[in-house]
Amino acid sequence: MSVLTICNHKGGTGKTTSSIHLAAAFGVRGHRVLVVDFDPQGFLTRMVGAPEPAPEASSLGLLDPAADLRSFPVHAASGFDLIGSSMALTKAMRSLNKPTDVMWLRETIRAGHDYDLILLDTAAALSVFTMNALVASDHVVVPVTPEYQPVVGAEQTWQTARLVRSKLNPRLQAPRFLLTQVDARLTRHARYSDYLRQKYAEAVLGTAIRTSSSLAVASRDGRTVFDARVTTRGAVDYAAAAREIEADLFPDPSTDESPAASGPAASGTVASETVVSGPAASGADTEAGGDGSGAPEPAARPGLGAAFVYRDPEADAPAGMTWTTLDAL
Repeated sequence: MSVLTICNHKGGTGKTTSSIHLAAAFGVRGHRVLVVDFDPQGFLTRMVGAPEPAPEASSLGLLDPAADLRSFPVHAASGFDLIGSSMALTKAMRSLNKPTDVMWLRETIRAGHDYDLILLDTAAALSVFTMNALVASDHVVVPVTPEYQPVVGAEQTWQTARLVRSKLNPRLQAPRFLLTQVDARLTRHARYSDYLRQKYAEAVLGTAIRTSSSLAVASRDGRTVFDARVTTRGAVDYAAAAREIEADLFPDPSTDESPAASGPAASGTVASETVVSGPAASGADTEAGGDGSGAPEPAARPGLGAAFVYRDPEADAPAGMTWTTLDAL
Protein backbone atom coordinates (compact mmCIF):
# COMPACT_ATOMS: atom_id res chain seq x y z
CA MET A 1 0.00 0.00 0.00
CA SER A 2 1.26 3.46 -0.93
CA VAL A 3 0.05 7.02 -0.43
CA LEU A 4 0.93 9.52 -3.16
CA THR A 5 0.42 13.28 -3.06
CA ILE A 6 0.18 15.36 -6.24
CA CYS A 7 1.31 18.83 -5.29
CA ASN A 8 2.66 22.12 -6.63
CA HIS A 9 2.35 25.45 -4.83
CA LYS A 10 1.86 27.12 -8.24
CA GLY A 11 -1.46 26.64 -10.01
CA GLY A 12 -2.02 25.94 -13.70
CA THR A 13 0.60 23.19 -13.97
CA GLY A 14 -1.71 20.30 -14.89
CA LYS A 15 -1.89 19.05 -11.30
CA THR A 16 -5.55 18.00 -11.31
CA THR A 17 -5.34 16.57 -14.83
CA SER A 18 -2.30 14.57 -13.73
CA SER A 19 -4.10 13.30 -10.62
CA ILE A 20 -7.03 12.05 -12.68
CA HIS A 21 -5.05 10.42 -15.46
CA LEU A 22 -2.35 8.89 -13.28
CA ALA A 23 -5.08 7.39 -11.11
CA ALA A 24 -6.86 6.06 -14.20
CA ALA A 25 -3.60 4.65 -15.56
CA PHE A 26 -2.88 2.86 -12.29
CA GLY A 27 -6.42 1.49 -12.41
CA VAL A 28 -5.87 0.20 -15.94
CA ARG A 29 -2.70 -1.49 -14.68
CA GLY A 30 -4.72 -3.47 -12.15
CA HIS A 31 -4.31 -1.43 -8.96
CA ARG A 32 -7.25 -0.49 -6.77
CA VAL A 33 -6.98 3.28 -6.43
CA LEU A 34 -8.69 5.81 -4.19
CA VAL A 35 -8.41 9.49 -5.14
CA VAL A 36 -9.05 12.13 -2.48
CA ASP A 37 -9.75 15.69 -3.60
CA PHE A 38 -8.25 17.96 -0.93
CA ASP A 39 -8.68 21.15 -2.98
CA PRO A 40 -11.42 23.29 -1.38
CA GLN A 41 -12.35 24.50 -4.88
CA GLY A 42 -13.12 20.92 -5.89
CA PHE A 43 -11.90 21.06 -9.48
CA LEU A 44 -11.08 17.35 -9.61
CA THR A 45 -14.52 16.47 -8.24
CA ARG A 46 -16.16 18.53 -10.98
CA MET A 47 -13.88 17.25 -13.74
CA VAL A 48 -14.90 13.62 -13.13
CA GLY A 49 -18.58 14.60 -13.06
CA ALA A 50 -19.14 13.80 -9.39
CA PRO A 51 -21.66 15.77 -7.32
CA GLU A 52 -20.42 17.78 -4.37
CA PRO A 53 -20.76 15.50 -1.34
CA ALA A 54 -22.11 16.47 2.05
CA PRO A 55 -19.34 17.85 4.31
CA GLU A 56 -19.17 14.69 6.41
CA ALA A 57 -18.93 12.55 3.25
CA SER A 58 -16.29 14.77 1.63
CA SER A 59 -12.53 14.73 2.08
CA LEU A 60 -13.09 16.88 5.16
CA GLY A 61 -14.67 13.86 6.83
CA LEU A 62 -11.33 12.04 6.68
CA LEU A 63 -10.00 14.46 9.30
CA ASP A 64 -12.58 13.19 11.78
CA PRO A 65 -10.89 10.93 14.36
CA ALA A 66 -13.82 8.51 13.99
CA ALA A 67 -13.50 8.23 10.19
CA ASP A 68 -13.27 4.73 8.74
CA LEU A 69 -12.04 4.43 5.15
CA ARG A 70 -13.52 0.94 4.79
CA SER A 71 -17.04 2.29 5.24
CA PHE A 72 -16.54 5.81 3.88
CA PRO A 73 -18.83 6.64 0.92
CA VAL A 74 -17.04 6.94 -2.43
CA HIS A 75 -17.95 7.93 -5.98
CA ALA A 76 -17.05 5.36 -8.64
CA ALA A 77 -15.10 7.15 -11.38
CA SER A 78 -13.33 5.83 -14.46
CA GLY A 79 -10.72 3.40 -13.12
CA PHE A 80 -10.71 4.62 -9.51
CA ASP A 81 -12.86 5.56 -6.52
CA LEU A 82 -13.19 9.18 -5.44
CA ILE A 83 -13.80 11.00 -2.20
CA GLY A 84 -14.78 14.42 -3.41
CA SER A 85 -14.25 17.91 -2.10
CA SER A 86 -16.76 20.23 -0.50
CA MET A 87 -16.91 23.97 0.03
CA ALA A 88 -16.99 23.10 3.73
CA LEU A 89 -13.20 22.69 3.55
CA THR A 90 -12.83 26.45 3.19
CA LYS A 91 -14.84 27.12 6.35
CA ALA A 92 -13.12 24.36 8.31
CA MET A 93 -9.67 25.74 7.51
CA ARG A 94 -10.13 28.50 10.07
CA SER A 95 -10.62 26.06 12.93
CA LEU A 96 -7.87 23.61 11.93
CA ASN A 97 -5.09 25.65 13.49
CA LYS A 98 -3.53 23.38 16.10
CA PRO A 99 -0.17 21.64 15.44
CA THR A 100 -1.84 18.24 15.68
CA ASP A 101 -4.38 19.12 12.99
CA VAL A 102 -1.89 18.13 10.28
CA MET A 103 -1.90 14.52 11.56
CA TRP A 104 -5.56 13.52 11.22
CA LEU A 105 -5.43 12.13 7.69
CA ARG A 106 -2.43 9.95 8.52
CA GLU A 107 -4.29 8.45 11.48
CA THR A 108 -7.35 7.70 9.33
CA ILE A 109 -5.25 5.96 6.67
CA ARG A 110 -3.27 4.00 9.24
CA ALA A 111 -6.53 2.71 10.74
CA GLY A 112 -6.95 0.58 7.62
CA HIS A 113 -8.42 0.51 4.10
CA ASP A 114 -8.74 -1.80 1.09
CA TYR A 115 -6.79 0.09 -1.60
CA ASP A 116 -3.42 -0.48 -3.23
CA LEU A 117 -2.89 3.25 -3.69
CA ILE A 118 -4.37 6.39 -2.17
CA LEU A 119 -3.74 9.42 -4.37
CA LEU A 120 -4.19 12.85 -2.78
CA ASP A 121 -4.88 15.88 -4.98
CA THR A 122 -4.08 19.16 -3.25
CA ALA A 123 -4.71 22.84 -3.85
CA ALA A 124 -2.09 25.19 -5.28
CA ALA A 125 -1.37 26.57 -1.81
CA LEU A 126 0.33 25.52 1.39
CA SER A 127 -2.66 24.89 3.66
CA VAL A 128 -3.55 22.55 6.50
CA PHE A 129 -4.98 20.18 3.90
CA THR A 130 -1.76 20.13 1.88
CA MET A 131 0.17 19.49 5.08
CA ASN A 132 -2.18 16.64 6.02
CA ALA A 133 -1.54 15.11 2.60
CA LEU A 134 2.26 15.38 2.88
CA VAL A 135 2.33 14.04 6.45
CA ALA A 136 0.23 11.04 5.39
CA SER A 137 2.17 10.28 2.19
CA ASP A 138 5.03 8.03 1.20
CA HIS A 139 5.65 9.74 -2.15
CA VAL A 140 5.16 13.13 -3.82
CA VAL A 141 4.87 13.93 -7.53
CA VAL A 142 5.20 17.59 -8.51
CA PRO A 143 3.67 18.40 -11.92
CA VAL A 144 5.55 21.32 -13.42
CA THR A 145 5.13 23.11 -16.72
CA PRO A 146 8.58 24.18 -17.99
CA GLU A 147 7.96 27.89 -17.47
CA TYR A 148 9.52 30.30 -14.97
CA GLN A 149 6.71 30.61 -12.39
CA PRO A 150 5.74 26.90 -12.34
CA VAL A 151 9.41 25.94 -11.91
CA VAL A 152 9.76 28.35 -8.97
CA GLY A 153 6.59 26.87 -7.44
CA ALA A 154 7.93 23.35 -7.98
CA GLU A 155 11.18 24.20 -6.22
CA GLN A 156 9.24 25.69 -3.30
CA THR A 157 7.22 22.47 -3.13
CA TRP A 158 10.47 20.49 -3.10
CA GLN A 159 11.65 22.50 -0.09
CA THR A 160 8.31 22.03 1.70
CA ALA A 161 8.46 18.27 1.18
CA ARG A 162 12.01 18.15 2.55
CA LEU A 163 10.90 20.10 5.63
CA VAL A 164 7.95 17.77 6.21
CA ARG A 165 10.26 14.78 5.82
CA SER A 166 12.75 16.10 8.37
CA LYS A 167 10.21 17.25 10.96
CA LEU A 168 6.98 15.26 10.60
CA ASN A 169 7.18 12.32 8.21
CA PRO A 170 10.52 10.52 7.82
CA ARG A 171 8.85 7.98 5.49
CA LEU A 172 8.27 10.63 2.83
CA GLN A 173 10.54 10.01 -0.15
CA ALA A 174 12.18 12.78 -2.15
CA PRO A 175 9.71 14.37 -4.59
CA ARG A 176 9.65 13.47 -8.28
CA PHE A 177 9.04 16.16 -10.89
CA LEU A 178 6.66 15.42 -13.77
CA LEU A 179 7.02 17.77 -16.74
CA THR A 180 3.56 18.71 -18.06
CA GLN A 181 2.06 20.68 -20.95
CA VAL A 182 5.38 20.44 -22.77
CA ASP A 183 5.37 22.13 -26.18
CA ALA A 184 8.23 20.92 -28.37
CA ARG A 185 8.08 24.11 -30.44
CA LEU A 186 9.07 26.41 -27.58
CA THR A 187 12.73 26.96 -26.84
CA ARG A 188 11.96 28.08 -23.31
CA HIS A 189 10.33 24.72 -22.58
CA ALA A 190 13.53 22.96 -23.60
CA ARG A 191 15.54 25.43 -21.53
CA TYR A 192 13.58 25.00 -18.29
CA SER A 193 13.34 21.24 -18.77
CA ASP A 194 17.13 21.15 -19.02
CA TYR A 195 17.43 23.30 -15.91
CA LEU A 196 15.37 20.84 -13.84
CA ARG A 197 17.18 17.78 -15.21
CA GLN A 198 20.60 19.30 -14.62
CA LYS A 199 19.81 20.39 -11.07
CA TYR A 200 17.62 17.53 -9.84
CA ALA A 201 18.86 14.64 -12.02
CA GLU A 202 16.93 11.43 -11.28
CA ALA A 203 14.25 13.34 -9.36
CA VAL A 204 12.83 14.42 -12.74
CA LEU A 205 10.79 11.66 -14.34
CA GLY A 206 12.04 10.60 -17.75
CA THR A 207 8.51 10.81 -19.16
CA ALA A 208 7.10 14.23 -20.05
CA ILE A 209 3.42 14.99 -20.68
CA ARG A 210 3.13 16.76 -24.01
CA THR A 211 0.41 19.22 -24.94
CA SER A 212 -2.59 17.22 -26.10
CA SER A 213 -6.09 18.17 -27.20
CA SER A 214 -7.30 14.75 -26.04
CA LEU A 215 -6.68 15.74 -22.42
CA ALA A 216 -8.78 18.89 -22.75
CA VAL A 217 -11.63 17.02 -24.46
CA ALA A 218 -11.63 14.24 -21.87
CA SER A 219 -11.71 16.75 -19.02
CA ARG A 220 -14.93 18.33 -20.30
CA ASP A 221 -17.22 15.30 -19.95
CA GLY A 222 -15.88 13.45 -16.92
CA ARG A 223 -13.99 10.82 -18.87
CA THR A 224 -10.30 10.11 -19.09
CA VAL A 225 -8.18 9.62 -22.19
CA PHE A 226 -8.19 5.88 -21.44
CA ASP A 227 -11.95 5.76 -22.06
CA ALA A 228 -11.52 6.83 -25.67
CA ARG A 229 -8.51 6.21 -27.89
CA VAL A 230 -5.67 4.80 -25.87
CA THR A 231 -3.27 5.70 -28.68
CA THR A 232 -3.69 9.44 -28.23
CA ARG A 233 -0.70 11.47 -27.08
CA GLY A 234 -2.23 12.11 -23.65
CA ALA A 235 -2.96 8.44 -23.02
CA VAL A 236 0.48 7.30 -24.17
CA ASP A 237 2.26 9.89 -22.01
CA TYR A 238 0.30 9.28 -18.82
CA ALA A 239 0.55 5.51 -19.24
CA ALA A 240 4.34 5.85 -19.54
CA ALA A 241 4.49 8.17 -16.51
CA ALA A 242 2.40 5.72 -14.47
CA ARG A 243 4.77 2.87 -15.34
CA GLU A 244 7.72 4.96 -14.23
CA ILE A 245 6.11 6.07 -10.96
CA GLU A 246 4.93 2.52 -10.31
CA ALA A 247 8.54 1.46 -9.68
CA ASP A 248 8.58 3.85 -6.70
CA LEU A 249 5.11 3.04 -5.39
CA PHE A 250 5.35 -0.73 -5.68
CA PRO A 251 9.06 -1.63 -5.60
CA ASP A 252 10.14 -5.13 -6.48
CA PRO A 253 10.76 -6.91 -3.13
CA SER A 254 13.57 -8.91 -4.73
CA THR A 255 15.68 -5.76 -5.13
CA ASP A 256 17.80 -4.46 -2.28
CA GLU A 257 17.24 -0.78 -2.92
CA SER A 258 14.15 1.21 -3.81
CA PRO A 259 14.66 3.64 -6.73
CA ALA A 260 13.28 6.48 -4.58
CA ALA A 261 15.91 5.89 -1.91
CA SER A 262 18.97 6.33 -4.07
CA GLY A 263 20.66 9.00 -6.17
CA PRO A 264 20.97 12.76 -5.78
CA ALA A 265 17.24 13.22 -5.25
CA ALA A 266 17.17 11.17 -2.06
CA SER A 267 20.38 12.61 -0.65
CA GLY A 268 19.24 16.19 -1.15
CA THR A 269 22.16 17.12 -3.40
CA VAL A 270 21.55 18.75 -6.72
CA ALA A 271 23.55 19.08 -9.87
CA SER A 272 24.44 22.13 -11.95
CA GLU A 273 21.86 24.91 -12.24
CA THR A 274 23.10 26.16 -15.60
CA VAL A 275 20.47 26.80 -18.25
CA VAL A 276 20.42 28.71 -21.49
CA SER A 277 18.58 31.99 -21.75
CA GLY A 278 18.33 34.89 -24.13
CA PRO A 279 15.73 36.49 -26.37
CA ALA A 280 13.21 33.70 -25.76
CA ALA A 281 13.23 34.43 -22.03
CA SER A 282 11.89 37.92 -22.67
CA GLY A 283 8.65 36.57 -24.09
CA ALA A 284 9.51 35.79 -27.72
CA ASP A 285 8.47 32.19 -28.41
CA THR A 286 10.76 30.48 -30.87
CA GLU A 287 10.92 26.90 -31.99
CA ALA A 288 13.67 24.74 -30.54
CA GLY A 289 16.54 24.79 -32.93
CA GLY A 290 14.96 27.57 -34.97
CA ASP A 291 16.81 30.61 -33.63
CA GLY A 292 18.57 31.33 -36.91
CA SER A 293 22.00 30.78 -35.42
CA GLY A 294 22.88 28.05 -37.91
CA ALA A 295 23.59 25.61 -35.06
CA PRO A 296 22.83 21.97 -35.91
CA GLU A 297 19.51 20.60 -34.68
CA PRO A 298 20.04 18.73 -31.40
CA ALA A 299 18.98 15.12 -30.96
CA ALA A 300 15.77 14.10 -29.21
CA ARG A 301 16.22 13.70 -25.47
CA PRO A 302 15.35 10.23 -24.11
CA GLY A 303 12.03 10.15 -22.29
CA LEU A 304 10.73 13.42 -23.71
CA GLY A 305 9.32 12.03 -26.92
CA ALA A 306 10.82 12.15 -30.37
CA ALA A 307 9.42 15.62 -31.05
CA PHE A 308 11.01 17.22 -27.98
CA VAL A 309 14.53 18.51 -28.49
CA TYR A 310 16.99 20.16 -26.17
CA ARG A 311 20.23 22.13 -26.30
CA ASP A 312 23.41 20.43 -25.17
CA PRO A 313 24.54 22.28 -21.99
CA GLU A 314 28.16 21.55 -22.89
CA ALA A 315 27.89 23.23 -26.28
CA ASP A 316 28.46 26.89 -27.00
CA ALA A 317 25.38 29.04 -26.57
CA PRO A 318 23.72 30.06 -29.89
CA ALA A 319 24.31 33.56 -31.20
CA GLY A 320 22.56 36.17 -29.10
CA MET A 321 22.10 33.85 -26.12
CA THR A 322 24.07 33.30 -22.92
CA TRP A 323 24.43 30.68 -20.22
CA THR A 324 22.87 31.79 -16.95
CA THR A 325 20.91 30.48 -13.96
CA LEU A 326 17.19 30.31 -13.38
CA ASP A 327 17.24 33.13 -10.82
CA ALA A 328 18.75 35.47 -13.38
CA LEU A 329 16.00 34.98 -15.94
